[in-house]
Amino acid sequence: MTRIEIDEAAVTGRRPVGRIVVRRLVQAPIVLLIVSAAVFWLVQVVPGDPGRVALGQFATAEQVAQWKTDNGLDGSVLERYLGWLGGFVTGHWGTSLTYGEPVAGLVIERLLNSIFLGLYAFVLVLVVGVGVGLVQAFRAGSRSDRALTMSFVSLSSTPEFAVGTLLLVVFAVFFRWFPVQSAVPDGASLAARLTVTTLPALTLAAATVGYVARMVRAGTIETLRSPFYRTAVLKGLPRRRVVSAHVARNSLVPAVAVLGGQLAYLIGGSAVVETLFSYPGIGLTIVEAVQKKDLMLLEGAIMVTALASLLVLLITDLVYMALDPRIDLSQEQRA
Repeated sequence: MTRIEIDEAAVTGRRPVGRIVVRRLVQAPIVLLIVSAAVFWLVQVVPGDPGRVALGQFATAEQVAQWKTDNGLDGSVLERYLGWLGGFVTGHWGTSLTYGEPVAGLVIERLLNSIFLGLYAFVLVLVVGVGVGLVQAFRAGSRSDRALTMSFVSLSSTPEFAVGTLLLVVFAVFFRWFPVQSAVPDGASLAARLTVTTLPALTLAAATVGYVARMVRAGTIETLRSPFYRTAVLKGLPRRRVVSAHVARNSLVPAVAVLGGQLAYLIGGSAVVETLFSYPGIGLTIVEAVQKKDLMLLEGAIMVTALASLLVLLITDLVYMALDPRIDLSQEQRA
């Protein structure tokens, strides 16, 4: 006799959200531990001496050795890592060798700047990518559809520094609509922050918007060919209602995973874009920490970036399940 297994979630309509959240919470510390150990070890093997970088080339060996002792950089790699890990867990992230400031406050400030920039770019990607993808789907095969596809493919293939440089030359140097450097002034209003971050946000969005548009286009075309869409049309429902209630929701399902991954990337900060525009985000902070071998600052920046990315991916999974109740991510690792 064949055994028929009934999915309780499909019958009751309940989703195993708690199971997914618990699993992610268990996985997060393991991932962060591996990331922190890998970064700590890589900094040791990269050429360069942080003491020599901090004191200059004319400092004596005794002065460099004393500086390392004062800053907790002497001893074996394992001892230093365990000491840093204990301090990090208890909230003592150390002091930045580059800025002479507590790492925690500096990293949080830079992360908030990157979050603002990432959300700005994400809104641009969401509005333009989803809107253009829907338009392309309803005009599939037309000249405008092919032209938009070619344009977005070309834009996605262009390196970020090339797009950013072009935007700087045109809108900052020639038209002078935006500042050349995107430094955020203290106490700046929302309008001022939007002005200085527009060019970096456009540069970040340019690499992603085409991919999102293609995903939305493919999902919309598949939805338009589905039986439930034809049934809704035959019932005489208004076209706008059919599109908003059925087509848009189902076409977003394949794009959510892409959007979630890109949001994690955008919030994590793009080192290339932030360096090009001198934007004080977490990406630029990581670059500066690597150049100066500022281990405390580098570890703090990497850890909060990894934690933010894990949180965004968790939210993406939950949104993915909410859009398509048939998806059960809690079963993804079962045999």
